[in-house]
Amino acid sequence: MSIINKIKLNYNLKLLDDLINNQKNKEILALLRETKEKNKDIFFHLLKHLNHQYSHKPNAENLFQNKLVLINSFQLDDCSYLTKFLKFYFSKTNYEHYFDNLTDSIAADLNQMKLKYFPKQIDFNHMVEFSDFFINSILLDQNEKSCFLTSNSAFFENHQKTKYLIYPNTAAAFFFIHDNPLKIFSHLKEKYSNTQMALNELCNMEKSLVSSQKDITNHHVLENRQSWDIYAQSWLDPNVLNTYRGLAIGNEEFSLRPEEVLTKVIFHLIQAGLKIEVDYQAIGEFTKDNKFIPKEYSSDISKKEKKLLINNIDKKVLKDLEYEI
Repeated sequence: MSIINKIKLNYNLKLLDDLINNQKNKEILALLRETKEKNKDIFFHLLKHLNHQYSHKPNAENLFQNKLVLINSFQLDDCSYLTKFLKFYFSKTNYEHYFDNLTDSIAADLNQMKLKYFPKQIDFNHMVEFSDFFINSILLDQNEKSCFLTSNSAFFENHQKTKYLIYPNTAAAFFFIHDNPLKIFSHLKEKYSNTQMALNELCNMEKSLVSSQKDITNHHVLENRQSWDIYAQSWLDPNVLNTYRGLAIGNEEFSLRPEEVLTKVIFHLIQAGLKIEVDYQAIGEFTKDNKFIPKEYSSDISKKEKKLLINNIDKKVLKDLEYEI
């Protein structure tokens, strides 16, 4: 950083601290937006400083008027029905919103900022260290639009409980969409035509990260999905469900009782603080015109394959979600 930029940074850090101490949220956001537009290097340091100084203060949840809503599933395409519904519903009720995939949104923002602090590949260590920076920068750009992001990342917190995938002060709610691992294994087996490869992915035997990013240019963002059971456990943890206002939805519920489930989704968002209205007519119209079609899966799974699944999946998670193999 040049001497001039260091002087500018020190000035803006003092200004930011003064605004934080006086809880001047509008001025804080204005300062961040101005520096992001004019000097992205200073913006990087200011937002990092803000996240460290402000995230645990009582007034922190009031900083961003817009919030994050995360839509999660082990297989990302399982988010599509809920996402399609919400886009339809918000267009009917004129609710301002922003939809994207988490990794694509992070990558696009990094591409635009061209910061020297990030390599081409954004791995799990970067997500642990900078997830608050990534998400807050996205929220900042969307002004008052609620940000709905799809993801297949497992929830995480570091050992010091200071770093998380998402943060209570900026996350309004999350949805965890789950499915029977037997069905997922069947889809993967059909995809790969190989039992071991399907098992490797379902149970993450190779300890690999995944990528759902569609547009890979300057940055490739990887997600820490883990195995199906660890992934599910991370979002079903009672503290996570309560702190981040989570709602777990089984895939089959969209076909068995669609209106009831989608109405529950809208009320969940209202209870999470989003200023949306209940429109039963819009919900009924969507479910009438958009029947949920469950994925067909092959019953041609051998006893040996089922035994492999049973031996590699936590039985408590299966019981909690009422799945059988």
